[in-house]
Amino acid sequence: MNNLSSTLRRYPKTVGSIGILTTCGFILYDKHRFRRLLSKFFDENVAKTEKKPQPDYIYIKYHIYKESMRKLKQQEEDEKKWISIIINPIGKWWKAVKNSVAWRLLNIAQNGSHHERLKAVRQLARIDHLKDWDFRHLAQICDARTAVSLARSGADTRWFVPVRMKGCIKNPKFVLSELHDILSHMKKKKECVQNFFTKYFPEQDPVEDICEFFTQEQLITLNVQESDLLKEVTSFLHHVTKDQELAQQFMLEGGLVHLMELRKIFAEDNEALSTLCKILANLSVLPDSVEHFFSSGWIGVLAEWQQCPDLRLQVISAKTMANLDHDDPNYTPYPANVYPLHPRSRTLSKPKADIVFVHGLMGGVFITWRQKDRKPNELSLYGKNAFYTSETDDVFLVGEQRRWKMNGNGDDNGKNNSATTTNEEEAKAKEDEIKNMEEAATEAARKEAENDKLLKAAKKPSAKTLEISDVATKELVETLQNEAELESDWEVVHPDVPLSASEDSTGEFSVAGNKWINEDNDEDYTNCWPMEWLPEDHPNVRVIGIDYTSALTEWSNFSKYCPCEKGQGYIDVRATTLMERLAISDVGHNRPIVWIGHSMGGLLTKLILIKAKDSKDPKVQQLAESTRSIVFLGTPHRGSPIAKWRQHMQVILSPSIEVKEMEEDAPKLLTLHQEFMKCLHTCFRNVDILSIAEGAPTMLTSFKFPLHIVTEESARIDYGDFYVLKDDHLSLSKPIFRQSFLYQRLLRVIEETINEQKSPQSKYEVPTNLMKQQEKQIKVAPTSSIQTLIYQTKDIFAFLPQLLFKFSTS
Repeated sequence: MNNLSSTLRRYPKTVGSIGILTTCGFILYDKHRFRRLLSKFFDENVAKTEKKPQPDYIYIKYHIYKESMRKLKQQEEDEKKWISIIINPIGKWWKAVKNSVAWRLLNIAQNGSHHERLKAVRQLARIDHLKDWDFRHLAQICDARTAVSLARSGADTRWFVPVRMKGCIKNPKFVLSELHDILSHMKKKKECVQNFFTKYFPEQDPVEDICEFFTQEQLITLNVQESDLLKEVTSFLHHVTKDQELAQQFMLEGGLVHLMELRKIFAEDNEALSTLCKILANLSVLPDSVEHFFSSGWIGVLAEWQQCPDLRLQVISAKTMANLDHDDPNYTPYPANVYPLHPRSRTLSKPKADIVFVHGLMGGVFITWRQKDRKPNELSLYGKNAFYTSETDDVFLVGEQRRWKMNGNGDDNGKNNSATTTNEEEAKAKEDEIKNMEEAATEAARKEAENDKLLKAAKKPSAKTLEISDVATKELVETLQNEAELESDWEVVHPDVPLSASEDSTGEFSVAGNKWINEDNDEDYTNCWPMEWLPEDHPNVRVIGIDYTSALTEWSNFSKYCPCEKGQGYIDVRATTLMERLAISDVGHNRPIVWIGHSMGGLLTKLILIKAKDSKDPKVQQLAESTRSIVFLGTPHRGSPIAKWRQHMQVILSPSIEVKEMEEDAPKLLTLHQEFMKCLHTCFRNVDILSIAEGAPTMLTSFKFPLHIVTEESARIDYGDFYVLKDDHLSLSKPIFRQSFLYQRLLRVIEETINEQKSPQSKYEVPTNLMKQQEKQIKVAPTSSIQTLIYQTKDIFAFLPQLLFKFSTS
C-alpha cells in the first residue's frame, strides 16, 4: 500500500490524466441522464435563445420543377451513352488543364524573371475561354504589376477586380465636403489653392441627416450649382496635380478614391471624364503610384476606357497606363501636354522614328488633326468648341462608333430617335423644295433662251451648259459613277493638288488607276488621322501629340485658377516647358525625329530646336541632334494679320499674349526666323524642310468676311520644298483622303526619314501656277508619253474631286 501511494506521488500527471479520462467516460456512458439533469437548471434560458425552427422544404413553381427534372433525366440518359463515357472524362481533363495553365502562367508573371514575365503576360492576355468565376478568382490573386501589364496587353476586362461599391454612388454633398478638406491642407503650399477657395470653393455646409450613398436604381438629385461646382473642382484638380508635391499629397490622402466617386457621378459626361482622366495621368507619373491605382480599382476602369469609342478617353487612359507600366521593356513616361497616339499598348520592338505633332492657336491634339469634312462649315469664334464644327461629344468618336452615331443609332437609351426622325424628315422636305425650285428655274431659263436668242448670244457661255458629246467620256463618267476599278494606264490626280510650288519642289501629284481608291462615298471618317492612318502605313514609328491651351483674347478663362498661368502664353515660356517635357518622354533617343507643326505650332518647333541645341542636358540636346525633317503647315514665320483684328472689329478689344506675339513683322518673330535660317545652313543643314501655305481664305462667320490667316509670303521659308494648296488655314492640317497630296507628301517625308536616304520617286515638274479657275495643266515626266488626254471642265466631274488622264508608257 505504501508502494502504491509513493508511486502515485511520483507520477501526479499520470494520475490526473487517468481521472479526467474516467470522468469523461462516465459522462458519455450516461449522457442521456446527464442531459436531463442539466435541463432542470437551464431549460428556460435555452428556450429564450432558441431560434424559430426553419421549414424543411421550399415552394417552387410546378413548371420550373418539371423543366429541371426533364433536364436532369436527359443528362442521365446522355451519360449512359458510350460516346459520353469516353468524351466526358476527356472534357473534364481538358478543363482542368486549361485552368492549371492559367494558374501557372499567372505564377510566372508574378515571380518569374523579366523575360519570363513578358512572355507569360502575352499568353495570359490571349486567354478568354475561362468562366467568369475563374477570372474573378485569378483577379483576386493578381498583383498590381501584373494587372497593369495585362491591361496594356489588351487582356479581357474580367481580369481586373471590380470597382469598390460598384452599385453605389456617393452623395455629391459628401464628395464636395471631402474634397474641400483635402484641398484645404494645400493652402499654405500653393497660392492658387487659396485663390481658388476664395473665388470658387467656399466653406461647405455641414452634411447632416442626409443619405451618404445612393443605389443605381435611386434617382440622384444633382442641381446645376452642385454639378458646375464639381466640374470646377475637377478642372482645378487637373491644374494643381501638375505640381508633383501637391499631387503626391493628394494621392496619399485618398484622392484616388474620391476621383472614383466623381467618375460614378459623371458616368455619362465624357467631357468631365476626360478631365478626370487627365488628373489620373498627372498622378500616374508619381513614384509608387501603381499600388494606389490598383487598390482603388482604377486599373480595370482604365482598361475599359482604352476600348471606349471616345477619342479623348482612349488616348488619355492609354497615356496613364503607359506611365504605370514600369515592367514594359520600352517604358517611357509621358508628362503633361505629351500624349502617345501610337503605340498605345505594349510592343515588342522599339520605334524606328518619333513623329511629333504640334498644333497651333486655339487648336488641340483632339481637334486639329481631324480628317477634312467633305461638307465644310464656316469658322465660328464663339463658344467653347470654336475651332471644330460640332458642339457635341460626337466629334471625338472614333471609327465605326462615329459612323453608327451618324446613321442615327448613337443614342444608347433611344431618347433621341424621334428627334432624329423628325430632323431627317425636315431635311428631306427641304431637299425636295430646293429640287423643285431648281427645276422651275431651269425651265424658266430654257423658255427665256428660246424667246430671246440675241440675249443668249450676248451672255458668256456657262460651263454648266456643256454637253458631253464624246462617247468615251460618257463611258468614263458611267464607269466612275459605278465605282469600277480603273486600269493601270489611267492616272488619277490628287484632289488637293497644289496651286503653285517652288521651282525645285518635286512630288507625286497623282496615283495610277489600278491603285486608286474612290473614297468619295466612303463613310469612314477619322477624328485623328495621325492616330488611325499613320500606324497602318508606318506601324514601327511612335506618334506623339502635343496639347496645350491657348486663347485669342484675355477674356479666356483657361488661366482663371492660377494667376501664374497667364505667363504661360509667351511663346518662349511655352517652348521651354514643352521642350523639357518632350525630353522626359525620351523623344529622339537613338532614332530620328519628324516635326509637324501647324500655324503657331511651327513657331514652337523652331524655338524648341534652337533652345535644345544650346542645352547642356543630353536628353534635351538630342531633340535637336535627332531632328531629320520638319513640316510647316501654314506657319507664320513673319507674323499674321490675325493680330490686327482689333483695328477692324470691336469684338476683340484685348488680344491675348499669343496673338500679340504673332503680329506681322514682329521683331521677336523676325529675330527667331533669322536665327533658325542660320541654323539650317550650319547645325541643321541635314534637316529636310517642307512648307505648305494656304491658298484660300478662311471664312469667319463672326465677322462675315474671308481672311488669309497666314499669307503666302509669311509661310514661305526659302528653304526646301514649298507648296501652296487650295485649302484654307484650318484645312492645312486636315487631309480629305488618304490618297490626297497632303497626306501622301507627309508619308514620303516620314519614309525618307526612316530610310535615311532619298528614295527614288517619279519626278513631276511643278508649274508655278498649276491650276487656274477652270483650266488645269499637268506636266508628266519624260518616262511617259501621253496617248490620250481627256480634258473637261470641273463641272463634268463634279461628283469627283480628282482629275483623270490616260497615258501609255513608252
